[in-house]
Parts: sequence; C-alpha cells; structure tokens
Amino acid sequence: TSYESAVSEARLVDRRVRHELDSGLPLTGQSIREQPLLGIPFTAKDSFSVKGMPWTSGLYARKGITAPVDSEVITRLRDAGAIFIGLTNVPELIMWWHSTNILYGRTNNPYDRSRIPGGSSGGECALIASGGSLMGIGSDIGGSIREPSYFCGIFGHKTTNGVVSTMGIYPMFGESKQRLLAVGPFCRYAVDLKPMLKVMSGSNASKLKFDKTVDLNTIKVYYMEGHNNPGISPLQPEVRHSLNQCVDYLRNKCRDCERIYLKELELGFDIWMCAMTDPTAPTLEQELANLKGRINPYVELVKSLLGVSNITFPSIISCFDDLITGLSSEQYFKFLKKLRLELSEKLHKILGDDGVFVYPGHPETAPKHNGTVLKVKNISYTCVFNTLDVAITSVPLGLSTDGLPIGVQIITNPFNDHLSIAVAEELERGFGGWTPPAAIIC
Repeated sequence: TSYESAVSEARLVDRRVRHELDSGLPLTGQSIREQPLLGIPFTAKDSFSVKGMPWTSGLYARKGITAPVDSEVITRLRDAGAIFIGLTNVPELIMWWHSTNILYGRTNNPYDRSRIPGGSSGGECALIASGGSLMGIGSDIGGSIREPSYFCGIFGHKTTNGVVSTMGIYPMFGESKQRLLAVGPFCRYAVDLKPMLKVMSGSNASKLKFDKTVDLNTIKVYYMEGHNNPGISPLQPEVRHSLNQCVDYLRNKCRDCERIYLKELELGFDIWMCAMTDPTAPTLEQELANLKGRINPYVELVKSLLGVSNITFPSIISCFDDLITGLSSEQYFKFLKKLRLELSEKLHKILGDDGVFVYPGHPETAPKHNGTVLKVKNISYTCVFNTLDVAITSVPLGLSTDGLPIGVQIITNPFNDHLSIAVAEELERGFGGWTPPAAIIC
C-alpha cells in the first residue's frame, strides 16, 4: 500500500542521512545533498497518475483502474527525495467546484463540515489545512488550485502555463482546454512554494526567476474590489474588508497602490466557457462514460432524482450547460474571443514587469454543501484568469467572524511567478498566513 511504501521510504531516508553524516559518504550512491525535498511527505489529487494507485479522477466508471506509471510531476518530486503518501478526493472529472463523487463520497471543509472545501483540488486543500499532509500538487483549469486554497485557508499557486508538465493527468483535455491548464503546489507556509516549484518545473525553473531578489519597494500594486455582474453573488462585506486591509498593508511596503476597474471581468464566466469550448474534444456525456459510449443526461437526471445514479447532479446538469453553450450564437462567441484578447492585452500592459493585481479569491466564503449549482457563475472570480496567460498565488488573510478562511489572489504577468510569491511571503508576515482549523497536537 501507499502507507507501507511511504514508511519504508522514510526509514531508508533516515538510514541514508545517518550514514552520510557519520561517514561523509552516500549510502546509495546519491548524496542526500542532491535531493532538495528529501524525506518530505506529499500528496496529490486523484487525477495525477501514481504507479499502482487508483486513477479514477472521481469517476465511478473508472472504478478499479490503476495508473501504469507516475505522471511527470510525481516523478520529479520523487527524484528530489519527496515521499508520496496518498491521493485525495476530487469531483468527477475534476470539473466542479466542490469535491464530491459517487465513488468516494464527499469531502468537507475542515473549518465547517457543512461547507465545501472547494474544487477540484478540495481533498488536497482540506487535508493540508488539517495538518494531514505537508505539501501537495494540484491542477487548475478554472480555479481548481485557487478556490480550494481560498476556502481552506492555505497557499496555492497557479503557475505560468506550460512551465510544469501536465503529462499524466486524467482526463486528457483537448488542445483548446489544455492551453488553459496549469499544475502547481499547495502548502501551509508561503516559503515552501519556491522550493516545490523549482523541483516541479524541472528544466523550466530558470524561467520563473526565483533566484532574482525581489525588492517590494519596486512593485506597483493594482487592485479591484470585485465586479458588478448582477448574475453573480455580491462581494461579502468581510471579503471586501480583508482585501482593503491587504491593500493598505501593501501600500506601506510597495511603490504604489492603484485601484482599477476592468469591466471585461463582468463577463469572465462567459469568456472562460467560450475558451473551454472545443468541438474536437470528447463531449462531457462521453467523458462521464469513460469514453465507452455516452451517458444519457435525461435518463441520469431522473435516476439522480431517485437516488440511483452513479453520476453526481452537478455533472448531469453540466451536460445541459454544454447543450446551451452549443446553441450560443457564433456572433457572441466571436465577441467573447475578441473581448478575451483585448482583456489579456490590457492586463499585461497594466502589470508590465513590476506589477501585481490584487483580486478577491471568491465573492463569498465557502458555501454550504449542495449550494454550488445555483452559484456556479461565482467561479468567474478565478476561471477567467485561466484564459489570460497569467501566474497567480492564492494567499490566506485570516478567518471571517464565522471562522471561515478569507484570502486574495495575487496576479502577475507570465513568468513573473517570483513576484506574486514574494508578495505572498510578505502578506504571510503581515497577516499570519494559515490559521489551524483546530488545535494541532504534534
């Protein structure tokens, strides 16, 4: 099992460390100094292939399927000495913003079990926030790193697209969707982000400029207090207050702070849905059948209402979303594509080489279970940025009066990951970072 294997690896690490410290020579032919993450335990969401482990992506139709090999990012972490200890729960096909499926059940938010941990990396973030794993890896095609990080009060980083390999992730998205997908790390302490990313990005690590010293006094901060789309939940007062506290803190640390309003973000959900539309890729009905035929969403909807479907209600409803999207006018799609390009160009120009954009991670704190379908457009706060070619760090800023995590996204131009992480480290010093959901007994 994964546990027994992890214990065996840990014992070998202990022997290697003791032998090399005593004799000055490596026990296995490789020095402990060549492995920067030696002995550190990590977990991964159940969409990454880990040899011999279940590889279901939360889909009941994939029950019993195991991964034949490690995904590339798992290999890199293991080569650096990290010890894999387990897989964590996801929604079906990693395509919803809770972490519930028929195969493994529901993951709860560690700060309030009546609420979601976010998705699709909610299992990872709930476990790390609870102290059950030191670090983890996730993927992000519409907020799947940032939303659960926000809801569970830990640090997560959506890396510049293409820097960390996405090989070995299921489902294997079509070309259009693949361009929106990024892999990144989770951790409780901001200082752990850079060493993880240096390993995860392999030969691309130098592109992220982590060895460059960041002077906060040279950084220009832009911020925006949400947007005014009436179809999306308004920004909760405590979320707004936390964002403004964050900006006030940075005002005394950085070169300047400027409030802006990007009206295009009001259509962020539509921009993302347009970018996710790929007529050459399998349909959701096919994916839910594990590419062996297709499900009938009308039949599954009735079965779901009767409590006998092997597919969750949000996934079934999403099939109808696909039908609605398919009926959207070509003219509206052309408008959204043009708007996306204009917004990307505008944001890149604003940020330049030394700018960061502070934006809410979500308009609300973690919602209740079964409350995600009617609020699906709230994910516009994260998903639109997958279409804009940026790097983003999710930063916790403490807890609400209800004891729920609140945070912000720190957004930078591509390959300026070092800037958003430097700001995250500073905000951790100012606001305390991760707050345990309960007393942690070591």
